[in-house]
Amino acid sequence: QPMSPPALDRTAKICLAKDPDERFQSAHDVKLQLEWIRDAGSQAGVPAPIVAHRKNRERIAWGAAALLTIIAIALAYGFIARAPMPAPVIVSQILPPPNASFASGGPTEGPPLISPDGTKLVFVAVGSDSKRQLWVRPLNSATAQPLAGTDGAQFPFWSPDSRSIGFFADDKLQRVDAAGGPTLALADTTNGRGGTWSSDGTILFAPAALAPIYRIPASGGSPQAVTKLNASRQETTHRWPQFLPDGKHFLFYSHGSNAQNSDGTYAASLDGGEPVLLIRGDSNAVYADAGYLLFIRQGTLMAQRFNAEKMQLTGDATPLVEHADVNSVVWQGIFSVSTNGILAYSAGGSVVGNVELLWLDRSGKQSAETGTPGDYSSPELSPDGRELAVRVVAAGTSYSNIWTYDLARGTKTRLTFSTASDGSPAWSPDGKTIAFTSDRSVQPHLYQKAADGTGSTTPLIVDDAREAYPDWSSDGRYVVYERESSQPGSHIEIWAVPLFGGRKPFPVVQNQQFNEVAPALSPDGKWLGYVSDESGRREIYVVPFLHGSGKWQVSTGGGGYPRWRRDGKELFYLSPDNKLMAVEISEQGTSLALGKVTPLFQVNSIIQVRGPYDVTANGQKFVVVSSGAPQVTPPLTLVVNWPALLKKQ
Repeated sequence: QPMSPPALDRTAKICLAKDPDERFQSAHDVKLQLEWIRDAGSQAGVPAPIVAHRKNRERIAWGAAALLTIIAIALAYGFIARAPMPAPVIVSQILPPPNASFASGGPTEGPPLISPDGTKLVFVAVGSDSKRQLWVRPLNSATAQPLAGTDGAQFPFWSPDSRSIGFFADDKLQRVDAAGGPTLALADTTNGRGGTWSSDGTILFAPAALAPIYRIPASGGSPQAVTKLNASRQETTHRWPQFLPDGKHFLFYSHGSNAQNSDGTYAASLDGGEPVLLIRGDSNAVYADAGYLLFIRQGTLMAQRFNAEKMQLTGDATPLVEHADVNSVVWQGIFSVSTNGILAYSAGGSVVGNVELLWLDRSGKQSAETGTPGDYSSPELSPDGRELAVRVVAAGTSYSNIWTYDLARGTKTRLTFSTASDGSPAWSPDGKTIAFTSDRSVQPHLYQKAADGTGSTTPLIVDDAREAYPDWSSDGRYVVYERESSQPGSHIEIWAVPLFGGRKPFPVVQNQQFNEVAPALSPDGKWLGYVSDESGRREIYVVPFLHGSGKWQVSTGGGGYPRWRRDGKELFYLSPDNKLMAVEISEQGTSLALGKVTPLFQVNSIIQVRGPYDVTANGQKFVVVSSGAPQVTPPLTLVVNWPALLKKQ
């Protein structure tokens, strides 16, 4: 436009420049330029100084912005480089001590346990000398150390500060420092089944295989029951307690004669109230501080979200690892977790379920085997020595039945067919009947069945007490057995029931302060061998049965599981270190003369409730539940940061 000021043409050209950097950088710059043209009048043809000034200022600003961007990128890179990466999952294995094996699959051991702070591992191991004790391995060390004074230890558990360990041994609940030192007895027990320790110094424990949960101060004292066996659910045991984070609520596992009605993990409170069923299963669940319940289902370790405040499970169970092992004898998963995300578990290969019935001579030399490997216990030879009755746990289940072997033909026949736990068979002297223990009626009682399998199972004794481990008198007129009253704090006694007349049971060995177990009548029916803890440890004693008086201590350094030679002139038993011992016995009028205790051979076997052996009539051969060759147990699997496994699903 010829009449427009030259400066206006210049302004328009700057606005239309192809290079964006050559244009005005904002509408405000254009406004200032136009105001200058308006006010300059005749001077409007002179280039406006603001354009060059603004141009330089913008170039400086853009340079500064670019520099700041470069600095920001450098700082972000440095932060990312230094930021902590997500913790990886680390899987490793822990071997047993040299010349020893992990003991976690039988009725008296317990799973290896990670300390709450995740720095140590405690476990039960059996050495080549069959000595069972606690071992502690710091996870920053390649070696484990045995804890002196813990011989025969069972089912250990940690204190909340990871400095002390509770365990069961010698019919006592005991504690010991993890670094070693003297042990302290806290309470009497018989076949204790797990404990847990709160931060306020309270211990919950199951004092017996057939008992509710009790509480006691960590310094010792008088136990008080905190759960009650529910008869309507046919419960026979509460075990494996575990405190929840508040120290007031806890978990426990319940088992009963009707598994579908009772078996599962429950939550309860120290203040009382009805326990809440959380999850059913044939082994216990364990609380992990990441907010999960861990449990084993069909060989897979599972995790499910759990709100410990509301006592509620949420979501679906997620698999963690496959091939996790369960101790089916005591319904316990062989795994543990720390508060900082470390998991330890057994990936199979436990001794239970893979033992053999071997024939050994007096030197321990093997002469034969009976049947294929399985989960056997309580072998009992028939009076004529032609058959063998034995307890067998069904594969993949928690129940057991009685089977009989025809030793000449090598055939096996199932005698009982319940979904309860049948065990401890005992032949009648004529070989026609087998008495046994079963918990098919809420708690263990005595039953009998024809040895040829015909007819039905009938009760010998079913009352409000617990009866177990029968043995017949030689004339078939009496059955002796263990009896434990249902009253809290009762001790085990030996009673007898006559199989004639009114059949009223009566006490044979009775003491209100000690436990008398494992009755074994001599072949002539005159003498009763048994085990008592009256001296402070279990020893073998013999007393007259139904005549005379007197008592003779047979063992000299502890013992269990007495068995008579068929002529009554020799008594066998197992020492605490699992050696088979023999003592000659002769009658002198109304008294007994005891010979020297002679060790025969080392029994390479799982310690069992009834006993892992029986002896032939002449005392020259023994049938032994054994692992055969020296045990080689698989290593434990250790998983650091196990919760990260859930994110991979």
